[in-house]
Amino acid sequence: LIIFSTDNGLYHSDHLLAGKWYPHQESIRVPLIIKDPRMPAAKVGTLNDDFTLNIDLTSTILAAAKVKQPDEMQGRDIANLYLQEDANWRKEFFYEHPVHLEV
Repeated sequence: LIIFSTDNGLYHSDHLLAGKWYPHQESIRVPLIIKDPRMPAAKVGTLNDDFTLNIDLTSTILAAAKVKQPDEMQGRDIANLYLQEDANWRKEFFYEHPVHLEV
């Protein structure tokens, strides 16, 4: 199993903002490439637009290693998107970034 991903991008004044914690596409979308020997040939090289989150990476690695995911973990096995016909995947997610104001 090979998983390639990166950190999310900085704004560099897009939307007249700086940083990378605002919930715009430039900040929350990151590349994700998975090479999995279990992947069906028909799925190799395809694109998928389902919402996957960084919390799903650990769940995916644990499942591939056949290690039970602790109940406290909220991630889901991304492999379900290419191993199942109907993965019943998430349609939305909640995102927040606490604002720390120095007093």
